[in-house]
Amino acid sequence: MKYANETLAIRRDNMKKTIWFLSLVVVLLCSGLAYSIRLNVMNKDDDLQGIVLRKFDQTALNRMNILYERFLDNKDDYLMIIGPSIDTGPVITNINSNGKEIVWINDTSRDVYTNGAVEVYKCNKLNRVEEDERTVFSVSNCEGYLENDLKGSIVFPNK
Repeated sequence: MKYANETLAIRRDNMKKTIWFLSLVVVLLCSGLAYSIRLNVMNKDDDLQGIVLRKFDQTALNRMNILYERFLDNKDDYLMIIGPSIDTGPVITNINSNGKEIVWINDTSRDVYTNGAVEVYKCNKLNRVEEDERTVFSVSNCEGYLENDLKGSIVFPNK
């Protein structure tokens, strides 16, 4: 009987330790989750948000301006812009920058009314021209082209 009571006491003690350990694990996981959520909320306007743009609206223009500013600050960035299409395939523009040079890819292979070409420009300058109703981004100083030859332009409306 004494042995059974000792065994029962040991089991209770082990059970308490297990419960404490599992409680500690749950608290640590919840803390990690809360920290992760906090970081996501803090970085909501971070440069990594909005990598794929599907609309040419004010949000897309703001994101493109972020890419432009980051390029001027010699910071890397990436953006994929999927142009709107009604009855043809979309034109996809990939813009990839390491902060020093920019690779601008115009992919028209899904658009049935184009020649289906994929144009790749490796350039050293990103241009922004702000007009009354629109902002135009393009690249220049590209490999294999004249220095002032503008390539790969994309237009966003100013609203």
